Amino acid sequence: SIKFCPYSLCQQGTGPDCHTASAAGATANNTKHQRQTQRTRKSKKQASPKMSAPTASAASKAAEAGVEQVKPAQPKGPIPESTGPQPAAAGGPKAEIGKDIPTKATETLSSTTKTEAPSAPAAKAAAAEAPPSDMASAAAAKATAKPATATAKIATGDVAGGVEQEKKKPAQTVKGPDGEVVPKGGKAAALVTGGSSGAASKAKAAPTKAAALAKTAAPTSAAAVTGDTKTATASERLAATGSVLAKGVGALDDSAAPKAKSKAKASPSVVTVVTPSAAAVSAQSAPAPVAPPTVVDIVTGVPQPVLESNSNKPSTAGPAATGATPLGPARAYAKTATSTITSAVSQAKSAGVPASTVSSDATAKTATSAILAPPKAVTASAPKAGTTTTAPAVPKSVVIPGTGPAAVAVGRALEAGLKDPITIKGTKATVPISKRFQCVFVTSEVAPFSKTGGLGEAMDGLPVALAALGHRVMVVAPRYDQYKEAWDTSVTSQIKMAGKSEEVRFFHCFKSKVDYVFIDHPTFLERVDGLTGAKLYGPEWGKDFADNQARFAFFCKAALNVIQELPLGGFPYGDKCVVVANDWHSALVPMFIHADRKANPAKWKETKTTFLNHNSVFQGRFLWEEGLEKVFDIPKEYIDSITFTMPLKVGKYNKKVTCVNTMAAGLRYCDRALTVSPSYAKECCSDPEKGVELEELFALARVTGVLNGVKEGVSPVDKNFVAKTKMSCGTFTSETCVAAKEQLKATYRAENSLPTIDGPLVCFIGRLDAQKGYDLLLEAILEVIDEVEMQFIIVGAGRADLVEQTKAVEKKHPTKFYYAGWMGPERYALLAGCDYTLLPSRWEPCGLVQMEAMRFGTLPIVAPSGGLRDTVEDGVNGLWTDAEMTVEAELDEESISSIGRALKRAAEIHKTEPAKEGMMKRAAMAAAAEFTWSNAALQYEAIFEELGVTDIIPYCSEKSVTLEVDNQVC
Repeated sequence: SIKFCPYSLCQQGTGPDCHTASAAGATANNTKHQRQTQRTRKSKKQASPKMSAPTASAASKAAEAGVEQVKPAQPKGPIPESTGPQPAAAGGPKAEIGKDIPTKATETLSSTTKTEAPSAPAAKAAAAEAPPSDMASAAAAKATAKPATATAKIATGDVAGGVEQEKKKPAQTVKGPDGEVVPKGGKAAALVTGGSSGAASKAKAAPTKAAALAKTAAPTSAAAVTGDTKTATASERLAATGSVLAKGVGALDDSAAPKAKSKAKASPSVVTVVTPSAAAVSAQSAPAPVAPPTVVDIVTGVPQPVLESNSNKPSTAGPAATGATPLGPARAYAKTATSTITSAVSQAKSAGVPASTVSSDATAKTATSAILAPPKAVTASAPKAGTTTTAPAVPKSVVIPGTGPAAVAVGRALEAGLKDPITIKGTKATVPISKRFQCVFVTSEVAPFSKTGGLGEAMDGLPVALAALGHRVMVVAPRYDQYKEAWDTSVTSQIKMAGKSEEVRFFHCFKSKVDYVFIDHPTFLERVDGLTGAKLYGPEWGKDFADNQARFAFFCKAALNVIQELPLGGFPYGDKCVVVANDWHSALVPMFIHADRKANPAKWKETKTTFLNHNSVFQGRFLWEEGLEKVFDIPKEYIDSITFTMPLKVGKYNKKVTCVNTMAAGLRYCDRALTVSPSYAKECCSDPEKGVELEELFALARVTGVLNGVKEGVSPVDKNFVAKTKMSCGTFTSETCVAAKEQLKATYRAENSLPTIDGPLVCFIGRLDAQKGYDLLLEAILEVIDEVEMQFIIVGAGRADLVEQTKAVEKKHPTKFYYAGWMGPERYALLAGCDYTLLPSRWEPCGLVQMEAMRFGTLPIVAPSGGLRDTVEDGVNGLWTDAEMTVEAELDEESISSIGRALKRAAEIHKTEPAKEGMMKRAAMAAAAEFTWSNAALQYEAIFEELGVTDIIPYCSEKSVTLEVDNQVC
């Protein structure tokens, strides 16, 4: 009897004023709501009560938290079985679209021989000539023999009617309440239920709590419209975007799960700072450490496709090219520029212009520090509620960065033979540049405007660094919120979908020399309604809006119009650019450009496209249906080329269906595939467990890994950063980090009523979910907590069952285990105070926390996977577990024991080898100084140059770049 409003975007709940079950009231109510959602919106919007969606089916809950629709094992072959058109007759016409498959793809279905990855660009050129029908038949070879993919094993839930009876279910699993297969609970689950650890071995040991790896926070089925379990048609999903083309029941959102709140601080108290041991202090006075050679090698040179080369192509220019320095290229350029920057500042001061320089290199001997000796006992008070710390105002002056991409620009000008290249006019300093590319990043999120994880962080750091080198850079993202810095351009555009046009409006903000363009449409703004962090992709973490396929296809089309139509600085970016499509949400962009170019060869003539993969688990799989090409307004062969037989969600027992794989569109039609670390690139194209059914397409797209970075401003010597993060110790360097840590530890313990112990302080900062290995970590902590002297601090939110278990562990071990909940920028003060941080990830494309931790001399304990393997060297700047983590959805004893052994090893080093630990901390700071967006930007620039991206410097009247400090660091 509940009455629902027929308007798809209505979020007012139920009520007599608006809602009616009759079709007669639909027109009037639609008109009413259209008036309510006109573009003249109030500056502050209150989130309206949300309709509660019915519980999703067991099929939609089977996948692991945060793991999107990914398929299980399939036979070895070039690509998964395609359901596109049948092979063309011999000698028949061939359509020139997409990429083809290696020759061995045509082997028989029974073949189990591993496909040889293509190693020559010629393979890809030939592939472009093959019709989708050939791709489809070649792809059929993958249907029967490949072992299960590792990431696919993360969830083992059944889909109703889709259980493959011939397969055995994994060990240590039981049936959940909705029929899904879940692992049995461990010790943490036993604490929640109040039982002993032995209770965890029983079949009903808490399948809905500790062991619900394959259930909690699983993404809903892409085809199930929220509010109903029937299959939605493409037109219905389009209607759910809020389009006026076809109104209907949309995927309205549940109330988002609240974040875990930060705990209240303890009363002000005296903080006793423990003086570091003599061994630790002597370690600080050792020679300045340098980054391990492996680290320098990763960030130096031109990254190559991982199946074609095991190392980067040597640079032909730059201080690092001579091999005369152990520094990476960005720091080497900055070192070259130091005297020039200092001279420019002195000349400005002599001319009466206030000027200064700032450096964020914590390993430099000249870096300033507030801690020059072990500090004495101090009194620290918790900040008063509602107060904020602000830096004192300073008069406007010229500030020239001594590190980062601005310093790199100065170094490159000197390398080009320019003497005194810095010009100061007013409060601006500029330096000449010799090249300028137009770089367009299409992304579903970008910090600080919208962010759910590493993608948002990367889309803040990389574009800013490229712009600081002198490139013209634009980031295109949805307008999820009323961003105060983004203004309406008054430019509108018509987006064609389903044969009709829909209007969008463009908002713009220019910040840190980057053009940020936000696409305004109800499907983004009205859906999220001010709750940006929680609801970009669904009502809560791990649940998708049912119309996401239509939402992001619409977004991709709108992004192309931004590039062609929006005049910024007097003219649009046009086709002389490189477009970087990020993750599945933007993966249709290369395919749409390819289709446009085929229809009109003059369009996108000089455009290069890349697909940047941040996590291959999230592929955007949606049920295939007849007529989808009409919704996307592209030829049918394009849809056929990305159609496969795969399960919608991860799970060995999930039913294989005919589905469209959105990520495959990016891989098939881009000029180069990229990902966020060299090791992860290798895993994606050669390891079925990490490529998640698309490893052959990664190989065909010549996937290349470029390590992500951290902004130079995230540094203990940066006064702005230290003030924002409320570090009680003040600034510190690698020489004083041990003393600083003691003060930070003492302050944190006093604020949170934790006792002082002799053992190390260890933290976990991140999502409490299976990918991060948190379930394994929790069990490992319980294995060792009674026998090692360590304190554990847990920061983050995630799956409800793991949060509940965490609180139960805290209750049992209040002096050794503390759950801090969610923390803002002040988490950096905790991270800096800890001795170790934990990252036992099942898989990790790059990882951010370990690089940030090393900036403060905090040693990462990691599972050697992906970017963790690239950034941490065992026994040098961190510790490895002695085994990779299981990818199964179970509490694997070997993985748990491996983490436990690593924890014991860390405790032993802290107790018996303080000098070694001190040297490792300093080595970590040296390594982290190389993990920068400046180095990453130089490598992306080199790849763009290899691809033949048009240099627009000949078309520019201004051939210089402004030198500015990036203050967006928290």
